Amino acid sequence: MIRWTSRAAAALAVAALLCVASNAYAIPAFARKYETSCLTCHTVYPKLNPFGEAFRRNGYRFPGIDSDYVKQGTIVLGQEANKKTFPNSVWPGTIPNSVPLSIGVNGQGFVIPSSTSTAGRNARPGTVLDLHDLVAEGHIWTGASLDDSITLWGELTFVSDGSLSVEHFQVLFNDLVGPKHWFNLSVGHGFPNVTPFGPHSSYLADQMVPNVPIGELLGNTSGWVLVDSYTGLELNGVVGGRFDYAVGLNAGASGISAPTEDYYGRVGFKLGGLRSDGEGSTGAPQDTLRPWAETSLHLYGFGYRSNTFLDTTAGAPTPNDVATTWGLGARAQFGSAELNAGWYHDKHNHGTDSATEATAKVFFSELSYVLFPWLVPSIRVENIRLDAQDAAGAALPSVNAWHVMPGIAFLVRPNVKLVVAANWEHANGFPTVGGEASAWTGGAGDGGAFTIAPSPSTVDATSSSSEFQTISISMAWAM
Repeated sequence: MIRWTSRAAAALAVAALLCVASNAYAIPAFARKYETSCLTCHTVYPKLNPFGEAFRRNGYRFPGIDSDYVKQGTIVLGQEANKKTFPNSVWPGTIPNSVPLSIGVNGQGFVIPSSTSTAGRNARPGTVLDLHDLVAEGHIWTGASLDDSITLWGELTFVSDGSLSVEHFQVLFNDLVGPKHWFNLSVGHGFPNVTPFGPHSSYLADQMVPNVPIGELLGNTSGWVLVDSYTGLELNGVVGGRFDYAVGLNAGASGISAPTEDYYGRVGFKLGGLRSDGEGSTGAPQDTLRPWAETSLHLYGFGYRSNTFLDTTAGAPTPNDVATTWGLGARAQFGSAELNAGWYHDKHNHGTDSATEATAKVFFSELSYVLFPWLVPSIRVENIRLDAQDAAGAALPSVNAWHVMPGIAFLVRPNVKLVVAANWEHANGFPTVGGEASAWTGGAGDGGAFTIAPSPSTVDATSSSSEFQTISISMAWAM
């Protein structure tokens, strides 16, 4: 029997992913390197403006010749003349004359509006304000260039429960061969570029593209999700300033015991606005008063195949879970307004504990407007539909969830932010117990996500539930 677990339903609802505070991926070490404001590349960090996206795609380098824009002093490793005697000498490089480290903290709290809501029923009786994760994570970042073509980038995260993780560690080899920006290689631990934008490019959520861990939803040991920090290598580039691509291989399920072999690809094209490689911008945003503003349309599509080798130590061999995912997306900008929208289809051939098929169809969107450089109202709308099969291969009733999150992002200072957002959810196709829907069993700790219980055999395809879950308060700083 397929089990709909609380952890899985949280992912299905997306609320757990939306309500946790965003990791602060602004890197003040880069601001010090170029002696420029964080606002050169960011709006409300970690959200990147068009120039910041070009900087990221260029391997965290300014367009043109990167070293021409570096203000921070460097120590030369080897003589320039060694280039003429290579390979009989080591190619020269540089390191910063100060340690290229940055630190930051992020966290979140929740206002629980009702004791009968998902969050209210799972909090301690009488809880109205939940602040136990107000300081949830600490970060140490590093970012440094060895020369005009090689960049190091890393992140170490400390969690309030005492755990420690390496979320990033990559060596970026830029402009390997051919015309500039055409062929770049990243090696190490980082996010696959299934979109042309940085993974943490939402004002309200941890990442723009929501994840649905089907394996955890349906009881097998696969924890693979589409967008996470994985170890591997990726070839990417920008051709002609407008066409972008990425192809990669990685060990996708880095957070679970089951090993995974993945490969993926993405193509995109930008119409209007700043070139995707930033060339022609003279090393700075074209509009210094509104560096976020442009009129453009960026279209993209991606495909991803993941093969998870499931754990077979507890019983009879279980077939590998092969996930085939494809999706489409777009970012449209008109001045200070920006609309992101996308959809993907994620099919697992053995996604359940019965080794049967399961599919998620995911839609996401976010509309934002930079009202002032320090004030950005936004609204996110997401929809997830989950379809699965029972042990006999018969279709189970579908579950369909909508999540709506209006909010405001404040930039108190260029490196201090506050985000306030409301969370509302509606879902159809719940299990019933005694004739009553029993879906709302999530908790404040996971952002008021709902749980589907106790079993798909009791799903009422006509059931429908809605609730105002929480008001989330997220804060972060970096320096």
